[in-house]
This record gives sequence, C-alpha cells and structure tokens, in this order.
Amino acid sequence: MTDTFRSLRRPLQAAFVGVMDVALLNLANVLAFWLRFGGRPAYNWNAYLHLMPWETAIYLIVFYFYGLYHYAHKTSNEMKSAIVTAILLAGFLTMAVAYLIVNIGFPRSVFLLSMTLQFPLFGIWHMAHRSYMLRTAPARQVLAVGSPAEWDMLRVRAGQFLPRITLRYLTPDEAVEPAVFHGIDAVILGRVKKDLREKIFLAAMARNIPCLWSPDTYDVLVAGAQLTSLDDAPMFSLPSVRVKGGSRAFKRLADIVVAALGLVLASPVMGLIAAAIWFDSGRPVLYRQDRVTSGGRIFSLIKFRTMIPDAERHTGPVLAQTEDPRVTPIGRFLRASHLDELPQLWNILVGDMSLVGPRPERPIFVDQFKEEVPHYALRHLTPPGLTGLAQVLGDYDSPPEEKATYDWHYAKTWSWLKDVSIMIQTVIQLWRR
Repeated sequence: MTDTFRSLRRPLQAAFVGVMDVALLNLANVLAFWLRFGGRPAYNWNAYLHLMPWETAIYLIVFYFYGLYHYAHKTSNEMKSAIVTAILLAGFLTMAVAYLIVNIGFPRSVFLLSMTLQFPLFGIWHMAHRSYMLRTAPARQVLAVGSPAEWDMLRVRAGQFLPRITLRYLTPDEAVEPAVFHGIDAVILGRVKKDLREKIFLAAMARNIPCLWSPDTYDVLVAGAQLTSLDDAPMFSLPSVRVKGGSRAFKRLADIVVAALGLVLASPVMGLIAAAIWFDSGRPVLYRQDRVTSGGRIFSLIKFRTMIPDAERHTGPVLAQTEDPRVTPIGRFLRASHLDELPQLWNILVGDMSLVGPRPERPIFVDQFKEEVPHYALRHLTPPGLTGLAQVLGDYDSPPEEKATYDWHYAKTWSWLKDVSIMIQTVIQLWRR
C-alpha cells in the first residue's frame, strides 16, 4: 500500500509544482506590466492574454525537460543551474513565438522585466520545494559497496542524491550474495572490478534497485551508443566525439564574440589587477605557461601572475595546491576570485582555447597522467576551455581520473545548451565564493 501511495504521490507533486509555476509566471508578467506602465494598459494587456497560452506551454515543456518536476537526484548547484538555464531558454523561445511566429505586439520591456523577476520567484519557490521534499522524503536503505578506504567517499556521494539515508557498508566480495539486497532501496559502488560489478548490477536489476557507480573509461565511451543491426545481428554504433561542421563553427563564433566583448568590458579591471601585482611583487605582471590543446598541440596560456617570480626555480613543476606558500597576497585573492584567468580571454579569441571544455594541463603532467589514467589522451579530442564539466561538478583537488571522466562525458554529450549550462553553473559557484 505504501509503495502504491508513493507512486501516486509523485505525479500529484509534479502537477502541483507545475500549477505553482504557471501562477508565478503570470505574477511575474503582471508585476512587469505594473512596473513598466503603472497599471494595466488595454492594448498591451490584450496582447498578453493572446500570448499567455503559448508562454504557459513553452515554460512547462522547458521546465519539464530541465528536470524541474523530478529533481530528486539533483544537487543544489545543479538545481540552480537548471532553473537559470530553463528561464533563459523558455523566455527567448516565448519571444521568438511572439515576434516571429504569431506576431503578437507584446512590449519587449515587459518581457525583460518579467524574466528578471522570474529568477528570484522561480528560484526561491523551486529551492524551497526541493528542501521540503528532501526533509520529508522517507528514509532510504543504501548499500555502499567498495573498499573500506572508499566508505567515507561513498557516504558523502550518496548523501548528495539520497537524503535521509541509512548506509550499509560491504566489500565487493560480500555484495554478490543475494540476501544482502533484502530491504535495500539503492546501491552505490566505488571502484569495483568489472566481473564483480556485473554480478552486483544483475542482482540489483532483478530486484528493481537503482545503482550509482564510479564509471571507468569504457562506461563513458559506450554511454549513448545507438543500437543497430548488421545481417540481423544486434550491434552498437558509437558516434564521433568531435564537434563537427556547423556546430563547431557556431561554438567558435560564440567564443570569438564573448571573448572580444569580455576583453573590452574587463579591461578596466585588468588594468587595476596589473597595477596591484606590479606594486605587490614587481614584474612580470603576466605569466605564460605551456599547455596542451586539442590534438596534443602546445600553446602558451596567459594568466596574471599569482606566485613569487621564478616560483618553480627550486621546486620544479608541481600541481596546483589549495595552500601554496609561493602564492603572493594579491595572488591569493586573484586565485580565490579566479580573476587571474581573465587574460585567457585572449587565448580564446585567437583560437587556442574555447569558453567551455576540459581545462588544459601542462605537458609534463599530461605525460604523467597518460601513464596513470587509461585513455587519458582522449580528452584532447575536444578543445580545452576556460571552464568545464570537471570544474562545476568536481572539486579543485579531484584526482586526475575523475576529472578525465567528466571531460570524456562532456566530449561525448556536447551541445550548445550544455555549454550555456556549464557557464551558468560556473557563475553560480563564483558568486557563492
């Protein structure tokens, strides 16, 4: 009876959230009219009434596809990014319908005011509802399978997706026994050998138990493979991971426009930063470093200098650390705010990098990671970026294999909407700091 009630409750919850979204959308529009005209102008109001069915349908469809009606497995940052991206996309689609398809004379100023109001209205509502759903969700029994050294990591990761959990820890050898799955709601796996992982998956699937696991290279590469046939034999077809044709041209055009605009707008700030570095620790203000771009080519990445001059004279090349004694006082601020990355807009403008993509590494570390991480070089099929999926979903000190997994997934699933989503998540993370 309880499971039946839960299955009925989910569509009712989604319908309730959808009704609230429609109400908040119309509230934003009414407030925008009031702010713009101080009342309800008859002509423009009639245009709004004609547009309202189109706008309602667009917002509900876009919100649905961005997971705003089934966000049980979204982290807080993913939820915020989905809200912002969905509002922007739905708003621009509504404008396209109003002016290009049905030719409704709706004031553009009201559109922009309404979208501005929608960010706090939808943001507060959806985050509050998500918080309520997490607090009132039934306790879940989760089976954490991995080595004892991984148990703390599994506990943290399970808690991000499954609130109010009770974890039961098992080693991979113990988890293949059928009896251990009794009363289990979900399974989360660490680094488990493929033969044992297959047995655990089959046992969980037979009991309709969802699984979370740390993917390896093969998992990422075959994700999204298309089923086809060859002489009646089932075959998988893997698409290319390279961005092709018109999509590549569109991505490059967006890089040029945003980088050029960013350099112009940021030039006063960059001038102040350069002066601060000069007075703090002298020359040079900029720091150039060899990095690896797509195809394994080497380019010179430009950053504001955040360390003492000749910082690697005694240490040699070392990976970035959260607490590095070589960082100057101004450098700590620049690193924390990521303002030291601003000169890379020039790298983007000239084509060394893209706005979004795997972060470029130094050649010495690329050679090291190729030895340690299987198929690491596959990340170089995609141009490097100022920010990437590993930066918004991973941590600053995440191990190279985890960052590479994010990079492979980005390369396989690229879309311009994904790039927009990653940039929005990056802005949200910077704002929170």
